[in-house]
Amino acid sequence: MENLRSICFIGLVLCLLAACSSTETIEHIEVFVINTSEQNNAGFFGTTGYKKVNAITLIEDGKHHIKTDIKAIEDFYDINGAYLKTEIIQSKHQRSKVTLAEDGEDIKQELGQPSTILIPDDHLQDFRLDDLTDNEKEKVRKHVLSLIKDL
Repeated sequence: MENLRSICFIGLVLCLLAACSSTETIEHIEVFVINTSEQNNAGFFGTTGYKKVNAITLIEDGKHHIKTDIKAIEDFYDINGAYLKTEIIQSKHQRSKVTLAEDGEDIKQELGQPSTILIPDDHLQDFRLDDLTDNEKEKVRKHVLSLIKDL
């Protein structure tokens, strides 16, 4: 009887370890500019300006769940390039693949000064820094996390 309990316990531990090892975590660090738009009375969307973005996206994909954690700095500009505002955002969400239950929270804080880095001021349209060096990624990571910690 004692051997059976030991074998069951070892089997349970092995199953748990196997389940844990099937979780994949991916991190994306991005620097880009994107159009902002609003819907008019006719139902069409028109460009109202641009936003510069420094973002860290962490995705954890497990056998039974998926989690996302987005931390971002977004500087907003009007169509003429005049600065409007900055938002510091943290968005955490998770979904069970078993029960399909979802949970999450979004936290925002507004700042009154431009706070993104690595985007030249004269590039307010369709800018994307695709090939960040490891040094640039670390610089963006530290910068974003330094502002997020105050949320």
